[in-house]
Order: sequence, then structure tokens, then C-alpha cells
Amino acid sequence: MRKYLFILMFVSIAQLFYGQEKYTIQGEFPDNSLDGKYIILTDKSFLPDEYKRKWKASDDEVKILVTDKKFYYEGTTTRKPFLAQIYYDRPTFSGQTSATSFVIEPGNIHIHITDWYEEGNVSGTPINKDYDTCVIERKNLVNRIFRTIRLKGQTLEAEGAYSFGSAFEDLEEGELAFFEKYAKYPDVIRVMLSCYLEVKDLNKRLVDAKYLRILDLMPKVDRDILIAWREYTMKREEYWAKRRALTDSLNRNAPRFIERQINNMLDITIK
Repeated sequence: MRKYLFILMFVSIAQLFYGQEKYTIQGEFPDNSLDGKYIILTDKSFLPDEYKRKWKASDDEVKILVTDKKFYYEGTTTRKPFLAQIYYDRPTFSGQTSATSFVIEPGNIHIHITDWYEEGNVSGTPINKDYDTCVIERKNLVNRIFRTIRLKGQTLEAEGAYSFGSAFEDLEEGELAFFEKYAKYPDVIRVMLSCYLEVKDLNKRLVDAKYLRILDLMPKVDRDILIAWREYTMKREEYWAKRRALTDSLNRNAPRFIERQINNMLDITIK
């Protein structure tokens, strides 16, 4: 009888840990300003309008204590690689970056933040190395050039616009290469890809074929979700366009309250 109980207990424990893979996150900040405070680790793989996934991600948030500029977390996951983020509460000032995104996957993940204005560099695991090279480094360069232009009081059409445009094109190329390589992991690329699919202007409904090609590389279920989400954004924009037109029409025809002073008497007219 004891033998069977032992076997049953062993099977139960095996089922509990089957499919779980370990990962660690260790990182460092530029200074000691966050010592004794907590940073937030959260899932960022959901689309802006996936409220159920957003609420679940909020429920699953993890607090990590910062000590001597450093933080460390050890966890397990049963999921395929997915996009995550650490959020650190810093005094707000223009241009500040208060979060760094990275990919949770098995292995030892390193996050090195050297500048509060920029996202930290990530390394230590295969996808994060590619993410850093293809996305983070290029994104930081774009933000760096943009800050320089703003500090000089320039516009993007003025001096420096060419370098900004070139850096932005490099970022798009890097993201596209990253999408192609990791389309098999939808929770890694979903959010970034959605930025190129979302309909924000009814006059620009066409999607570049290179991004449609990424959709074809994704698992069917996830591809269908993104397509349905894009159709939703189009209908939403159509709704707001109609609402704005109706509101503008009503505002143009609204009665006006006009006050006129005539011989020390107040004359009120509604037109």
C-alpha cells in the first residue's frame, strides 16, 4: 500500500513540475535612487484592447526589491517565450523612460540600464540578444536623436531630420527582421507588430505587404486574432469619425449666448 502511495505522490509532483522551466532576471540601475524600493515585473504581450489579458497580467504582477542599484528575480514559466516589462517609478521629467521591455524565456536574463532616458540593454538568452540588437539599441538611438532635436528647439523638418529619419528606418528594419525570426512566438512580437497593423487613419487602411507576410508566418489562431483586432480598430475609427462629424455639426448649429450693453441696460440675445 505504501508503495502505491509513493508512486501516486511521485506522479503528482511530476505533473506539477512538468513543463515548467526556470528563468532568472538580474539587472542594474544607473544609480542608487531606487534602493529600498520595488520595481514591477509584468506581462506585456497583450494587445491594447485585450482587457481580460490586461487584468490577468495586472493580477500576476511581481514586485522586486532593489538593493545597491541591483535587482534579482527567479521564476518558472510554463509558457512559450513572451514579452514582459519591468516598470520603475522615477520622478517624472520630460523625456524620461521608466520601463524596459524584454522577453521571458528559460535561462539567465540580464538587464543593464545605464541611462534613465533610455531602455536598458538585455542579454543572456538567445531571443533577448536578438531583441537588444534589432529593437532596443535602435529604439534608443531614435529617442536620443529626437531628444537632441528637441533640446535645440528644432522640428523634425529642420536640421537633424535626415539622421532621425534614417535611424527610424533602421528601427523598422530591425523590428521586421525580429518579427520574421520569431513569428513562431506570437506573444513575443504581437504588441510591436500591432503598431504596424492598427488603423489610426481611415485614409491609410492599407498595410505594407511585408507585415502581412509576418502574419502568414504566425500560427493560425494568433494570426486570426490579430486580423480580427485590426478589423475592430477600423470599425472603432469609423465610429469615432462619424461621432466627430456629428459633434462638429451640432456645435456649429448650437445656440449662441450674446451679451450687449445698451444704455447701461443688459440686452441678452440667443441666436
